[in-house]
Amino acid sequence: MSVKPPPTALPTLVASRRGRLPRGSSSLPREVAQREQRKRIVLGAAKVIADMGYADASVAQIIAQAGVSRATFYTLFGDKEACFLYGFNKLSNAHLGEVEREINGAGLLPERLINAITVYLRRINIDQHLARAFITEAQAATPGLRSAYGLVQKRLQRGLQSWIDQVRQENPEVPEPSGTDMSLMMNGLNGHVIAQVRAGESFSEDHIVAMCRYIFATLGLYEWAKYAQHADMIGVPTFT
Repeated sequence: MSVKPPPTALPTLVASRRGRLPRGSSSLPREVAQREQRKRIVLGAAKVIADMGYADASVAQIIAQAGVSRATFYTLFGDKEACFLYGFNKLSNAHLGEVEREINGAGLLPERLINAITVYLRRINIDQHLARAFITEAQAATPGLRSAYGLVQKRLQRGLQSWIDQVRQENPEVPEPSGTDMSLMMNGLNGHVIAQVRAGESFSEDHIVAMCRYIFATLGLYEWAKYAQHADMIGVPTFT
């Protein structure tokens, strides 16, 4: 099977620091103060839920961690689930937006997938508390949160399917993956991410390579898969 060649280099996975959010102030416009308070509450909720689990986390613990009053919390959120869902939706939309920009960006198709997986894992590395709260706890929290998590997984699968469609358009000899193939890819990749986050382990270039190699091989793109095995071509990651 003849396909277009892979890129000449793999991107380096580099995590950036997240700055501390300012506290709300009476001198700020109301909408600005509430936006910052929401951020602080969501980050406080993520820390508490990551440490204690969704079921055992209380509003009292969340507001203590966030440094806001109970009145402020209930002005902005109806309950703990509403707070969690707000944070989950905001973060997942931003996260998936980055992934989709890479999938649909310029460059060779193998490079697009590599870059998409890189930004996906890099964002998880930036804050382990957010990852543990909004990836591992969302599945086992409430029916509403599980539904939201399921929609995110479907969006990820649509992104992967879009990339595969582009691969097949440029390389008609690549077979269309079956529903079982797609299910195995998504469940396998998602299961690995969840296990890594639960263990508190960061992702490295080795994980990017393994995940890309798995997808390439599943599609019969063995030359691309062999290329991804050359670990000496991968930059050393820097996590800060």
